[in-house]
Amino acid sequence: MRKRGDSIGNLDDLNAQMLVIREFMNEFINKIVFRKQEDRSLGIPISQVKALFAFREENKAYSIGELGRNARLKRSTMTNMVDRLESDGIAERFKKDGDRRVVKVRLTDKGKKIRREVCQRRRKEMKAIFLKLNENEKRALIDHLKGAYQILRKI
Repeated sequence: MRKRGDSIGNLDDLNAQMLVIREFMNEFINKIVFRKQEDRSLGIPISQVKALFAFREENKAYSIGELGRNARLKRSTMTNMVDRLESDGIAERFKKDGDRRVVKVRLTDKGKKIRREVCQRRRKEMKAIFLKLNENEKRALIDHLKGAYQILRKI
């Protein structure tokens, strides 16, 4: 029986390819994404964290379309996320320069504070992960992730 992470053999075998991708995604999600499903002290579910980071600059106002592109989400999904952020007092909608057609969204002071705290915690988590690796492992991980990113952009 094959152990996790063993070589897959034939790269033309779709089942083998899918198995490698599934194992990678499961491991990545378990180790990185869902280490803390929800940051209890902040009360923020992971979906809200994604919405917070759609605000690339915390002091800038964005349209729903811009936020959706930043988060790589459909406009309707982003609208729902902004609704939730707004109901939690994390973001607010406003009319730009009195033009009723142009609605922008910005983080409230509460939203900015939460975003900064989440950033600090994510940095600590990533630092802890990298402390477990030697220099060669760090370089290999970063190089492989860059390569995987470039490949994913092509497909």
